[in-house]
Amino acid sequence: MRIEVEENPNCGGTDEFQYRELGNVRPIKAIRALEREKTVVLEVVGVAKGGAWEDARCVKVADSGAGFAFLIFGGPWGLRLKPEWHKAPWDLSDPKQWGEPFKIYGSEDDIIYE
Repeated sequence: MRIEVEENPNCGGTDEFQYRELGNVRPIKAIRALEREKTVVLEVVGVAKGGAWEDARCVKVADSGAGFAFLIFGGPWGLRLKPEWHKAPWDLSDPKQWGEPFKIYGSEDDIIYE
């Protein structure tokens, strides 16, 4: 699997990354993250070209350090995240939401699937 996110209004771009898939791609709806020493749930969506929304997805991939990891990815414009308490619709201009090219998690415990 190749991941490359172009520079866009959601997030900065990345170089191309290559991952070897170890499982099936599955849609996700949220992730748990540590913020100020407290676990929070972040809703997550993929961003297609032009700012359309699509499923965020996760796949188990080979990782040279730990043996495997979980790659969380969206569309060509990356991922969009927001705290679960922020009920506003997805919006690239909302300051309580932010974009990231992709995320790597070491454990599946913090991934909330569809």
